[in-house]
Amino acid sequence: MAIKNILVAYNGGAASDAALHLGVQMAHKYDAHLTGIMAHGISSTTRHMPAWLSAHIRQSIEETFEGHGADVRRRFHEQVTANLTADRTHWLEVEDDPDRSVATFARVFDITLVGQYENLPEQDAMLLHPDRIAYDAARPVIIAPKSYKAERLNERAVIAWDGGKTAARAMMDAMHVLETKEFVSVVTIGEDCFNRIPKRLDICALLARHGIRAEHQILPLKREGAAATLLDYCDTSDFGLLVMGAYERAKFAEDLTGGFTQRVLRNITLPTFVSH
Repeated sequence: MAIKNILVAYNGGAASDAALHLGVQMAHKYDAHLTGIMAHGISSTTRHMPAWLSAHIRQSIEETFEGHGADVRRRFHEQVTANLTADRTHWLEVEDDPDRSVATFARVFDITLVGQYENLPEQDAMLLHPDRIAYDAARPVIIAPKSYKAERLNERAVIAWDGGKTAARAMMDAMHVLETKEFVSVVTIGEDCFNRIPKRLDICALLARHGIRAEHQILPLKREGAAATLLDYCDTSDFGLLVMGAYERAKFAEDLTGGFTQRVLRNITLPTFVSH
């Protein structure tokens, strides 16, 4: 299935600017439509306004947040109209919880782009948590690191492969992207992990039938752990996309004690395609 509908969660932060930059590049590559979504709930300032505040002050505070929303809308259109034609760009505004709203809309788009998490106290009503969106959407999400400013798409990709169900889900969800890449490195971390994968399964042969040039590598597990091993490999080998399954362990458990998915998403330096 070709990519024709791209959704970008946009709140005006630097990370969402990076996601939008990547979204425009992908829209050009795939001749796709790009839709921006600005979702906003109730800010903590508005929610906790004391009852004794005058109507004038209340109105002033509300107008401040409305003005911020207008500024976000303007910034989106400035970045998009300079790069895409008007008939291929669209804009949505939703007054509801940002994560829930983006996840709901993501279910009917080919791919959704979200910026890496960043704390924006001044606009907490628009705060986005890419891990929650990926978990709730039941659709693939690409998370763009805040630092992403590449002039062109890097067409080399990495698949984090342990033979598990979320890794398999991510690889299959990403197939329409992987088929357009010049080279794919399938990476398994540690001999123990490699030994758990069925030996009759030649993952590169399966990818080759999709026209994907791939090779399988087993990376020695570093003392810092699997997440650091994977990220170091991506950083030192010039890749433009990481494909990985998310939350093989329960997300609640990772939120409490940490885990592979959480550690990777906090420290990515390249766009990361995740599925759950």
